[in-house]
Amino acid sequence: MRRKEQQLEFEFRQHGGKRKGAGRKLKSAEPGMPHRQRSKKERNEPLHVTVSLAGGLPSLRRGGALKLVLVALSASSNRHGMQIVHYSIQTDHLHLLVEADDRECVARGMNALLSPLARALNELWGRRGNVFPERYHDEVISTPTQARNALRYVLQNGKKHGVVATSSIDLCSSTPVFDGWMERSSIASISTAPLVAAVAPASTWLLTTGWRRNGLLDIRELPRHHKHAGRPRANLAHSSRRAISR
Repeated sequence: MRRKEQQLEFEFRQHGGKRKGAGRKLKSAEPGMPHRQRSKKERNEPLHVTVSLAGGLPSLRRGGALKLVLVALSASSNRHGMQIVHYSIQTDHLHLLVEADDRECVARGMNALLSPLARALNELWGRRGNVFPERYHDEVISTPTQARNALRYVLQNGKKHGVVATSSIDLCSSTPVFDGWMERSSIASISTAPLVAAVAPASTWLLTTGWRRNGLLDIRELPRHHKHAGRPRANLAHSSRRAISR
């Protein structure tokens, strides 16, 4: 005989509101990045990726840290289906322009870049713990105007933060090898970067030809305000929920 199904009833009890100290503990003093649904990415659309360093750590633009970042970028410029086309190294964050077939390739490529870099930086600084504790942000580039704005933002980012003079170029970026400047000949003469990361050549139409429809970049152009600059807080993507640390 078929047993009669029983419906269980649970008593809902209230305990006077949220308890102090309850819930998942934060990884840092600052709020973490919330997960948001990622915008659709087509194969021929590049991405502007931003990665933030943990608070209180030395600058990525100096000494041994800069060399480690440049070496890591060179080693990961074309891995797991992701190509790093341009980069900008700032004090506490990185900007990258990347190409990939899909976000799975980006996730694998970013992990291949950040995991060994985090271990190397921790060894350099004689510490343990999170180096890149927050999820990287990515923004899809889908129009020539967006592509030009992204190039200007990444390559001129040092001027936004006041670490590079308006009439100069950022030697902690791929500016010395960028061929889209109006003043290309004069830039070549002032470029004295001791080490530039090897980047992959652009292959998407947007980063090779499309962006040029709006004119070459002027060395004096300043990057416009970007809502996800520095330490981003929205529209996030990451290959893992875990922070990248040693």
